[in-house]
Amino acid sequence: MTEGKLTKDEKKALRKLEWEEKAKSEKKNETIKKYSIWASVVAVIIFAVGGLMWLVSQPAAPQAGSLTTAPTTSKDISEGAKNPKVTLTEWADFECPACAAYHPLITQLVDKYKNQMLYVYRFFPLTNIHPNSHISAQAAYAANKQGAFFNYDDLLYNNQNDWANLQDPKPVFLEYAKKLKLNVTQFNKDMTSQEAVKYVNDSEQQALSEGLDHTPTFFINGKEINNPSSIEEFQKLIDEAIKQAATPTPKQ
Repeated sequence: MTEGKLTKDEKKALRKLEWEEKAKSEKKNETIKKYSIWASVVAVIIFAVGGLMWLVSQPAAPQAGSLTTAPTTSKDISEGAKNPKVTLTEWADFECPACAAYHPLITQLVDKYKNQMLYVYRFFPLTNIHPNSHISAQAAYAANKQGAFFNYDDLLYNNQNDWANLQDPKPVFLEYAKKLKLNVTQFNKDMTSQEAVKYVNDSEQQALSEGLDHTPTFFINGKEINNPSSIEEFQKLIDEAIKQAATPTPKQ
């Protein structure tokens, strides 16, 4: 039956039915839309709460100056006083520009406090950003085997730009060994040995286990310090540490 053959009342009833169906459809769509909005809101809340719970569950990042480093051992590379009043430990990367910038200051401090301070150098190669940091540490280790670490590290830092971007810096490192009149054959053997690789790897793992994440990181008597902005600031910290060492501990 078509609408053209309907009576007036039938047409009226049909339009009413169509209107009711349209109203139901609109109401249904509005309900679906409302549920969709609420579902989105709930999803956002769940995501936010989940993210907050994840953040809360994570260990807090150590603040600058809150870390400690392991005491000096016979395996450490060091120079200075035999019976020091203060120990300055540096975790460093030979390819790190900031380490190179601090190197002259450290050299001055070691000379100034040679009768009161022990300086300890530890390897922390940041290989993810410095591709030659590991092999340069191995080269320094090889130089240390011949008692020339603190002359060799001068060459590494002072000439950092010459080798840092090389595909293979080992020939340059051999030239540095020759310049210091080291046994170059032995140096090359030691530089590429598993002993050198293990020493640097172990040092890196120790740094990570202590929570280090940048170089240079300095410690005075085992406690991290904020990197000083001048040699005067460095001297002040060392002088304070020496003064504390000289002050008798009050009896309980």
